[in-house]
Amino acid sequence: MSRGHSLIEGRDGSLAVLRSALRSGAQRGHLVVVRGPAGIGKTALLEAAARRWGSQGVPVARVDGGTAGDRCGVDAVVRGLREDFDRFGDAGLIDAINALVRCNRRGLGAGAVTELHRVFGRIGGLGPAVVLIDDLLDIEDPEPLLLAARRPGCLVVAAVRTDAGTTPTSGPLLDVADEVLDLGPLDAEEAATVAGDDLDDSVHQALRAALGPLHGNPGTLLATLEALRERGRLVDVDGRLHLAEPDAPIALPDDHDLLRRMRRIGALASRLLAVVATSGVLEVDDLARVADELGEDLAACGRTLDRLVEEGLLVVDGWGRSWCVCEALAASASSAARRRRAGEGDVLVGTFPKTVGATVDSASRPRTWSVTDRHIVELVAAGLTNRRIGTELGLSEKTVEGHLTRLFAESGCRSRVELVAQASLEGLLGGAAELGRPAA
Repeated sequence: MSRGHSLIEGRDGSLAVLRSALRSGAQRGHLVVVRGPAGIGKTALLEAAARRWGSQGVPVARVDGGTAGDRCGVDAVVRGLREDFDRFGDAGLIDAINALVRCNRRGLGAGAVTELHRVFGRIGGLGPAVVLIDDLLDIEDPEPLLLAARRPGCLVVAAVRTDAGTTPTSGPLLDVADEVLDLGPLDAEEAATVAGDDLDDSVHQALRAALGPLHGNPGTLLATLEALRERGRLVDVDGRLHLAEPDAPIALPDDHDLLRRMRRIGALASRLLAVVATSGVLEVDDLARVADELGEDLAACGRTLDRLVEEGLLVVDGWGRSWCVCEALAASASSAARRRRAGEGDVLVGTFPKTVGATVDSASRPRTWSVTDRHIVELVAAGLTNRRIGTELGLSEKTVEGHLTRLFAESGCRSRVELVAQASLEGLLGGAAELGRPAA
């Protein structure tokens, strides 16, 4: 389960929910589903909770997703329990694990499920115990595992991703959950704590500008910092880390989830992103010209553009204009395009004519601040988190995040502070008469 994130900051409330869940489910079992996009800190939260429970003598069994052919996650269970066996001190557990392995190898599905119940029955018989399942939806059929782990009275904490429709908002998984814990982005202060106190303020500012709405995503933030270190972009000056080549763009790590999604969509996705990165924005009316320049079918370009929006790589507004979700993604797409051979007919950043679209800045993007927009920004200015804003306005946290992502994109602002400052300059943080008025 370890992915290199040893710290968890800004999640005290989430950890408190998990501690309370262990107490409330000690007799009948308890299932908590932890939801959030890739890199939001689900794994780090589970690891932090495991450390706290371990220090209190609570046995923790960890299961890290599934692999091809591991329909019910049996192989993942065996791997995890063998690594954590010494935490349980139960000699009978190894016999149960071996019986599970034998049934699974012989393809005895029903028998394997029976042995799965036996394994977790021994764990639950030791007293309060926790089963942590990371990347639950990587398991093709997770229900037998959830039932087997929960039935003997264990607390089961299952982490699932919410990217691009991978996680249902309703259905069997959430129907059987006792609690659903949604992880939102960290605020600016929490993100700065995660990034580290050895960074110069200029590095914090550069990261906020490059990552935009992803800056509050601790996984993305830490991975981007690690990539900067590996690329020699962080230098020590009098005990503070500064950016080497401060004017050079900051790109996403090569293995970032957004880039993996881009590669899954296909080669045309990276080429279209390179166009958007070069131009700053892609007008829907220019798509035919782009398709012609790329030598691609217009319908294929349209479908790929839709996929890029669906997968969260592009933001689209009501006027049919699309742009990269953050500057770091644009930098990654530009870098990938530069590495492609011109002979293959691929877009080379810097050579594609900027007649496609036009860079849209905060002054040129038309904006209308709705009543909801105004209320959200006012609550942001008051220092409320997205979750609290949702509570105040009767909206889901995800809906608030969606509003803020759109406001960042439309205003050109790169942080909550900038957004509040922009709204204040436009006279939208005082006086009910301004509600709903198009921004000047």
